[in-house]
Amino acid sequence: MGTDQTLLHRFVISQMTAAGIDRDRLLRECELPEWTLAGGGVHVPARVFSRLWEIGENWLDDPDVALHVASRYQLAATRLYDYLFASAPTVGAGLATCGPYVTAVTTNHRFDLVVENEAETTLYLDMIEGDGRGRELVQLWGLVAVLTRARRVVAAPFDPVRVSLRQPAPRRRETFAEVFGSAVVEFGAPVDSMTFRSADMDLPLTTADPVLAEVLQPLAAALPPPPPLASAWPERVSRALADAFTDGEVSLEQVARRLAISPRTLQRRLSEAGTTWRRELDRARLARAQAAGPLSRERQAALLGYADAGSMRRAARRWSMVAHTRTAGSADCQA
Repeated sequence: MGTDQTLLHRFVISQMTAAGIDRDRLLRECELPEWTLAGGGVHVPARVFSRLWEIGENWLDDPDVALHVASRYQLAATRLYDYLFASAPTVGAGLATCGPYVTAVTTNHRFDLVVENEAETTLYLDMIEGDGRGRELVQLWGLVAVLTRARRVVAAPFDPVRVSLRQPAPRRRETFAEVFGSAVVEFGAPVDSMTFRSADMDLPLTTADPVLAEVLQPLAAALPPPPPLASAWPERVSRALADAFTDGEVSLEQVARRLAISPRTLQRRLSEAGTTWRRELDRARLARAQAAGPLSRERQAALLGYADAGSMRRAARRWSMVAHTRTAGSADCQA
């Protein structure tokens, strides 16, 4: 079960209380004991944080509550996690601390900073457990809190060039424009992420402190590793491939575009998950062939995106290996 550090809850509760919510009632409704918010905080089940956001949105009648609260984020609210960021020399170095040390504040999320190309660098945020409106609010909070934290320690304007959100488009977008500035905001995306100019990664932090950074390293090194995402990217690729087959455009480049990442990054994500683009493509084709039922070789080839039946026959050998791999994997899981 994923957990969140109550330093997060403490800050969010303080903001919701300032907005008019009764604090004691809020804690009771979230089933969050007062003692968990004292001192350095403790880790509590991740569902509590999601519930906190759902209640806040409802009681304040504010669909933009995550944007409002996160845009008021105060540096040092999460202590070690913030100090690691703020003591870094540049924006890029600061953002690079988000992923490796995320367990200082949560075991239910994962940040990944990826240099897409010379022009763009993307910060991805994944949630391990959670769904519904609570997930949407927590993810939005996570991205905007990181953005606000960065803005507080740079002397220059700092906007993403693009923001991708899984949540559907809201009825009103004014607050999104206020918070994300000049960035293009994409709703209904396959990932939650912010893409920045790679040049902005070199912006110096006004709080840079190499001595403090060195002192913090032993504490950072003692943190548990970030939670794994073994199945997340293969599942996303599977969904994107299904859509690509429907639209008749199946290629690494097309699927990467659907997932709002570069082909190179997509291949790297799959490699980290222990698979490859070719393997996932063959799996998708095998599943599509099985679902289609008995068809002529020519029709099957067209349906599965092959140039001809000969190309499909050659791929069939790989399919048998894919099927065998899946069967073996299932047996291992059941053992």
